[in-house]
Amino acid sequence: AASNNGVDNIRDLRDEAVFTPAVAKYRVYIIDEVHMLSTSAFNALLKILEEPPEHVIFILATTEIHKVLPTIISRCQRFDFQRIESAVIAGRLKEVARRENLTLADDAAGLIARLSDGGMRGALSLLDVCAADTGDVTLDTVVGAAGLTGSAHLLALTDSILSGDTAGMLSKLAELRQKSMEPQRLCEQLCGHYRNLMLVKTLDRPEKLLDCLPSEVPNLRAQVQKVSLTDLLYSLSVLQETAARISKSPMKHAELELALVTLCEPVARTGYQALLKRIEELESALRGGRSFAAPAD
Repeated sequence: AASNNGVDNIRDLRDEAVFTPAVAKYRVYIIDEVHMLSTSAFNALLKILEEPPEHVIFILATTEIHKVLPTIISRCQRFDFQRIESAVIAGRLKEVARRENLTLADDAAGLIARLSDGGMRGALSLLDVCAADTGDVTLDTVVGAAGLTGSAHLLALTDSILSGDTAGMLSKLAELRQKSMEPQRLCEQLCGHYRNLMLVKTLDRPEKLLDCLPSEVPNLRAQVQKVSLTDLLYSLSVLQETAARISKSPMKHAELELALVTLCEPVARTGYQALLKRIEELESALRGGRSFAAPAD
């Protein structure tokens, strides 16, 4: 439906569907990405769904069910497919590798499974890419095939943010810009990094949910000790909003700089989460017996 989403396409399908099959018992039409149909195309499809010929079966597939008209949904049996667990995907990859006479390391299979985000097709495609160059698929093979760059620059940026080193943060940001790092991509990477920190902060064993290399987990555990969960949630929210703004802004670098300076400077923060941060700092000062000065009018 993504490339055949007009009313004329559906009318042609309807005209063809009335003919009985020559060999098989049924005519089966699979309409992928059905949410891409136009409203007029949906209405044309509805006419045949209301009274389909006995020899016709329609299978409508979509990743965005909320975009499908309720009148269409009400005339279908609905089956919701769930994401496949990483352990199941890794096991299947090992089985495929064995049949294809490939050597697939356990950690490599696990990383492919996590990168596939619950999709078996994506996992098998990545395994195919890895096996194109070598019959011995290791963790390094997967890292190279998937284009993973590591998190050293993300750890350095986050360290500067957590320590309130605005000048150091801007300097690191300028270095990344000089290396042609796009602000949109960097902001998305920071969102992923802060998500990993949030998972490490809240879970005892977050490894199955983390989007990073196994060797990077100790660095995440060390860094997360420097920040509270409240601050993590606030920072992640700011970065997500910034990622949305960057895509529409003509000054993409300025948008990212504004967001990261705000994270470096607690006094520049606004909103509910910022208030919680200030209360948290005040309570910490009181527990430590430190004195503080009230702001001048």
